[in-house]
Amino acid sequence: MFELEGISKRFGATQALRPMDLRLAPGRTTVLIGPSGCGKSTLLRLMNGLLRPDSGRVLFDGQPLPSEEAAVLAVRQRMGYALQGGGLFPHLTAGQNVDLMARYLRWPEARIRARLEALVELTRFPGEALGRFPAELSGGQRQRVGLMRALMLEPDVLLLDEPLGALDPMVRSELQADLRAIFARLGKTVVLVTHDLAEAAFLGQHVVLLRDGGVVQEGTLAELEARPAEAFVTRFIQAQRRPVEGSA
Repeated sequence: MFELEGISKRFGATQALRPMDLRLAPGRTTVLIGPSGCGKSTLLRLMNGLLRPDSGRVLFDGQPLPSEEAAVLAVRQRMGYALQGGGLFPHLTAGQNVDLMARYLRWPEARIRARLEALVELTRFPGEALGRFPAELSGGQRQRVGLMRALMLEPDVLLLDEPLGALDPMVRSELQADLRAIFARLGKTVVLVTHDLAEAAFLGQHVVLLRDGGVVQEGTLAELEARPAEAFVTRFIQAQRRPVEGSA
């Protein structure tokens, strides 16, 4: 679904991504994981055209992302994108946040209502809360609204950037279970950014471990554990699994 050929990205003096090649298969959940500042979010933003690579090119569904803004906007409608905290507009209700692009594209009212009803059922969002503003919703509800907005246009791909990072553990666990069920039900291509190894193992079918703007290793978590490409892979896994000092 995505092919990244020799892409790199620099922000001033900082090399965010070193030249890399990466192929992401369709219909699979791929997790981008690694330490803070390793380039995970930059990689995601290159995939949906919010950033342009300094070198190389990004192919989506076999075609290079177009350089013209109008053309890339049309391609981006095939990609659902959700951020940590939902990235919601505070002056719009939950429902208005979800159907914003559908109304911009002049979908018929009946189609918008039917899609909203389907998304409320899919994400287990309370329908009566669609009229509330983001400040009136819980963190978990805001994240469900962000997911509904990402799914509104029935995209081919879901790009999720730390979608559960700001939630408390109990809400996060519930949403992880819901997300896995949603991914299985929809069968879409999903690219998920996280720093949490347990979340990557629970949600991902394919793991891409990054460090310092480059890919260290990719495969299943079991493959990374059994056949680490370098010592960093083992250190990263062990650091995430180390029990908190003083815990039972």
